[in-house]
Order: sequence, then structure tokens, then C-alpha cells
Amino acid sequence: MNQPRKPFRINVGFLINQPIGYMREFPFEYETFQFGNDEKTENLKGTIRLIRTRSGVQALIDCSAQVDAQCVRCLDDFKEELTTSFQELYTFAREPLSEDEESVPEDGFIDFEESIGDYIFLELPIKPLCSRDCKGLCAVCGQNLNESACEHVARG
Repeated sequence: MNQPRKPFRINVGFLINQPIGYMREFPFEYETFQFGNDEKTENLKGTIRLIRTRSGVQALIDCSAQVDAQCVRCLDDFKEELTTSFQELYTFAREPLSEDEESVPEDGFIDFEESIGDYIFLELPIKPLCSRDCKGLCAVCGQNLNESACEHVARG
């Protein structure tokens, strides 16, 4: 299945003439999605909510995805479920009002792909575990102790 081109690029120009508080949702769901930094996800789904504010647009984004990970104890590969929620502020002014905001580009299109990728991969644990009770590997022979015990563990 081909990945759509720029699926997170949304024209927010329609919000300029809407009243403050107007909201529109953009749900998304992809079986597989590869971000620009070559990070690949599976079952990427979520919602981008765009809300008209006094000075521009507030984007509220909730999403989840599965990514490939390797357990730090047993070294098995597994799928890690990641979930994130974040918000971004965009102003209609040429200059952002604060350091937490960005300006809406002149063409009216905002691409959320980089933000979504950054925030989803920030949720990846530093030390991923395939399960909480993972027994890891034997320090002597390297046997995966989740699969079977070895003679070194029986003695210890």
C-alpha cells in the first residue's frame, strides 16, 4: 500500500473567517506510515483538532502508533504501543506573539507530520521492555530465561 503524499498538510485558511472557538476535526488512520526521518510506525491513528483563537489557530493533536522496539533485558524484538497528546499554536500575524507560537504560512497550509513524528517518538521508553516480568538473558550462557531456565540459573 502506497503512503499518501503529505497527509498531515492541512489548509487552515478556512478558519480566518470563522468565529473564535470554531472547531474542526481531522481524524487520521494509517496501517503503516513512514515519517520523513525514516522512522516507521504501524496502526498510526488519531485526531487533529483545529480551533480558531483570537490571534490564530490552536491545534490539539491526539495520536497513537506501534513502533518496532527491542527489549533491553532479553533482546527480543516486539511492537511498542505509543500514545501522545500535544498542542501547537499558530498566529495569523507575520511574527509569532510568543516563543511558543508559530505563524501560519502565507499559503495557509500547515504540515503536522514533523510534529506528530517528534511527539510520538518522544514517548518511546529509554529502556523498552517486552513485558514487565521479562526475565532477560543468562549472564553466563545467554539463554533467554523467558523461554527456559538454564543450568546457571538453577545453581544461583
